[in-house]
Amino acid sequence: MDKIKHLFIMAAVLAFVTGICIKISEAAVNKPEMEQLADAFGKNGIAVKKWTMYSKENISIPPGNFSENVKRFTQQHRLFNWSVEKTANGWKAAGIREFKDGTETLQIVSTDTNRQRQSYILYQVQGTGNSRNWTEVHQYFKKQSFDIFHEYPTIFSCIEGSYDDKMVGVLHLSDALLNEFNAVPLEQLKEPSFVSVSAYTARWGQTIPAEQGSMNMQIAVRHGGLGENTTVVAGTPIITTEY
Repeated sequence: MDKIKHLFIMAAVLAFVTGICIKISEAAVNKPEMEQLADAFGKNGIAVKKWTMYSKENISIPPGNFSENVKRFTQQHRLFNWSVEKTANGWKAAGIREFKDGTETLQIVSTDTNRQRQSYILYQVQGTGNSRNWTEVHQYFKKQSFDIFHEYPTIFSCIEGSYDDKMVGVLHLSDALLNEFNAVPLEQLKEPSFVSVSAYTARWGQTIPAEQGSMNMQIAVRHGGLGENTTVVAGTPIITTEY
């Protein structure tokens, strides 16, 4: 009887612990992608330097109607400081709004390349450091994106950090970040001081096509040279900054 009671208690404890582990795992997965990336950087000793959230949607602007569209668009978004300029192959209107530790940018662009007209709206929020509420940042960006595009567009999240341990190789850092997300590498470029990896993780539902299948994560690690820190960049579904 005591043995059965003991087994029952052990089973109850195991079920309780398993339930807690599942809840912790679900909480981690439900965090915004940017927060998950920042957490992974922190776990691996990578200091967050700057971050970017970015959305882009193609639009249709008839030839000669750019000024009319820009006037209407800028009136709808008066809180931005706007400038309009003629580019080498079209026009661009850019609105900027500064906030603490960052910048919010909204652009409407029209280009004509090889007699093919392309127009699009680009919305971007950039910031520095890691001391922020990522859920609030994500919700703000999501709301602003919907107000701009009138739908929920694909959100590109990108984060850049610095690692100051000169003895750790670039491959070690990229592998460590892949392991954090149980990510499967699809395409890799490996050099002595630089590694770039495109991968897939089941943690995120948003994906884009790649030659080897669907991908939703990119990592780039570059060692700056003797006495310099290592730069680490990670993004989903791709990196949207130079690396």
